[in-house]
Amino acid sequence: MEITRDTHLKVAFFIWGLVGTGLLIAGGVFLFGDRSLSVLSGETAVSWQAESIGLAIALVIGFIKGRFVLTKIARKYIARILRLPEPSPFYMTFSRKSWFMVLGMMLLGRVIRALGAPHLIVGSIYVAVGFALILGCLNYIKPPQPQEPHLTS
Repeated sequence: MEITRDTHLKVAFFIWGLVGTGLLIAGGVFLFGDRSLSVLSGETAVSWQAESIGLAIALVIGFIKGRFVLTKIARKYIARILRLPEPSPFYMTFSRKSWFMVLGMMLLGRVIRALGAPHLIVGSIYVAVGFALILGCLNYIKPPQPQEPHLTS
């Protein structure tokens, strides 16, 4: 199926956002399990300190990664998409290298879990990556800004 450049941008936005949301949810499950926030009263609140700190650190790391790292990556992907022929195949939304990176990240997640990493660590990683992807996906819905020439005197 062939799609327009604009549709490629929307597909990239949707994929990054969907995966980011899924990782945020999975990270929350790893961090907090099947407990509800209503159990945060009394003595049980102490057991949530590590998870809450892990969540806070993960959100800060995710913000930094999303704002500074994934924004640059998204801009490269956007520039690549804007160079695609109109229309072009759906699978060209991301390069072959990008698809392999996604598979590698999925494999890395499986390996981390298979090695028995604590849920606190797995959940924090998932939340950080998920939040970064959600912030990064916002680049795909902003129209590309034309490059202004630098004026020198």
